[in-house]
Amino acid sequence: MGHILVLSGAGRYADEIHDFDATSEAVSQILTERGHHVEVRRSEPEALDHLDDADLLIVNTGGGDPEEGWDYMPEWSRAHNKVREHHEAGKPILGLHTACNTFCDWELWPAILGGAWVLGASGHPERSYAVFEPVPEAADHPILRGVDQVIAYDERYCNLDINSLANPLLFHETGEEFHVMCWVMGNNVVYDGLGHSSRSYYSPSRRQLLCNEVSWLLNWKRRESAAAGVEVNPQPQTV
Repeated sequence: MGHILVLSGAGRYADEIHDFDATSEAVSQILTERGHHVEVRRSEPEALDHLDDADLLIVNTGGGDPEEGWDYMPEWSRAHNKVREHHEAGKPILGLHTACNTFCDWELWPAILGGAWVLGASGHPERSYAVFEPVPEAADHPILRGVDQVIAYDERYCNLDINSLANPLLFHETGEEFHVMCWVMGNNVVYDGLGHSSRSYYSPSRRQLLCNEVSWLLNWKRRESAAAGVEVNPQPQTV
């Protein structure tokens, strides 16, 4: 089981559209029930002071108020560096929903996450019950084990700018076009575009997807060691 830090949208990284307190609580409840130790902290710079203690960082934050601009804040620059150090140490990150549109004052974040929301290009239709299906090439990925499709009341993000190195996992079909909604970036980062509201997490298939993502991410050391040809004792994760 892992020690998980959920960074929840507030202040600079909140907005009027998303109830980050509610969605972070839903995530915390689901993962706590699976045996993980989950700590939710609202997004203030000091929330990342002890990121070294966490096995997994979940980013559930938003884009703030674009009308206010993004003045340089040294305390947030230091906090961003803690996330960078966490990532460079190989430790995992899971970005949820508006994580693709957060940290707009930090140019490195899209490269870490593997993609970004593009103002004026990205969008979504009205929320509805939606179907998200595995990308055929990724159907055997461990994150999709037991997930034939995800059906949830949620938003369907379209036209995200996705890094060519990202590996798509889930897509939706909207307006006769296919749009990637979930991907893996490298060995230790997952972006999951679902989770607009706590209602998304009512869905059993959506909850299973979340738990699979967390399980896969927490096993990053085993994958890293296997790639290097080093044997390690298995650390099974409950999904």
